Amino acid sequence: MELDLHEYFVKQSIRTRAEILSANGVIQLNVPIEHSESGKQTMREVKIDHSKHWQSEHWRAITSAYANAPYFEHYAHDLQGIFAKQPIYVHELNALILDWLNDALALDIKIKMSEAYTGQTSAQKKEWLGRAENATTAYQQVFGYKTAFVPNLSILDGLMNEGPLIRTRFLPR
Repeated sequence: MELDLHEYFVKQSIRTRAEILSANGVIQLNVPIEHSESGKQTMREVKIDHSKHWQSEHWRAITSAYANAPYFEHYAHDLQGIFAKQPIYVHELNALILDWLNDALALDIKIKMSEAYTGQTSAQKKEWLGRAENATTAYQQVFGYKTAFVPNLSILDGLMNEGPLIRTRFLPR
């Protein structure tokens, strides 16, 4: 898998956000960025705004949403480790998360960063916003007793609820 560091950053895309299910419904976890004077930045240049205390806010939201999930205690330490690293760039944070997911799901995906613009980013707005409708096979969610299954959340939701077995719902057999 190659991540394109030379594509332009797209506001409100999945590159800086994830959706999880809380007791009050779906919430977005947004990583704040430092905006450039010129406006356009490549993914390689996008810096995380550490003046906001997003790590503690995200951790509080994750804990509130998943403390009672079957696999929360299994993954909590790893997630805290990712938050503690405080990477400078968004692509560094995303690489940490992808490496963790690779391990957590027992995948063998080789992830590399592009040396030049690849042009592989979809022109479809729903895709780069992360809102393309992909059928998600239902699984037990923490708040399933009070709401119907909520599809297309972050993989974090699946991991907290199903653990590494979540991979069987998304990967070809």
